[in-house]
Amino acid sequence: HFAPRVKGYLMKLGLANAEAEELTQEVMVTVWRKAGTFDRRQASVGTWIFRIARNRRIDAFRRELRADYDPDDPV
Repeated sequence: HFAPRVKGYLMKLGLANAEAEELTQEVMVTVWRKAGTFDRRQASVGTWIFRIARNRRIDAFRRELRADYDPDDPV
């Protein structure tokens, strides 16, 4: 139910189709693993899932910005 919506959300955030698909899979695995920690009193299921998706997108963006280590760089 949520996977196509999460993928669309990630694509609206600027990810390409393949990247959005991959990140959606990661989000759904996280939801499966962390389902026991979900608390209905704090948020709805949809809010919780989309927050996980948002955080995964931020993590992916940070990985893209991180400079690769170059052992030949004199600095």
